[in-house]
Amino acid sequence: MTSPDTTTYNCIAWAYGDPSRWFWPDINGLYFWPNSIPRIESLQSFVQLFASIGYVVCPNGSLEVGYEKIAIFVKQNGQPTHAARQLPTGFWTSKLGQGIDVTHSLFSMQDSVYGNPATFMKRAK
Repeated sequence: MTSPDTTTYNCIAWAYGDPSRWFWPDINGLYFWPNSIPRIESLQSFVQLFASIGYVVCPNGSLEVGYEKIAIFVKQNGQPTHAARQLPTGFWTSKLGQGIDVTHSLFSMQDSVYGNPATFMKRAK
């Protein structure tokens, strides 16, 4: 555990770097989502979200000096569920819904309620 429970932000906001609001592309507009990105719960929408702040798709979650990485998780049906951000140590950090932030290995969350990492993205520090 690296922070207490909060409903202010979610895993997407935490990976994005904005712990001031809840990010989700809901069609009712209840949560924050950039107007330039479709409000569709699709992997492509989440890729566009992170691309809007300089991330590009990369092949894996291996630690690369000089880069920040994120992983986007999906269920078996392809629906996005979660995002995690890589720490300089190679471990990952995640916000668990309305709960706590945690530090973990990437695959410690594999096959969980969050599904599995489907896409990795990186940007220069």
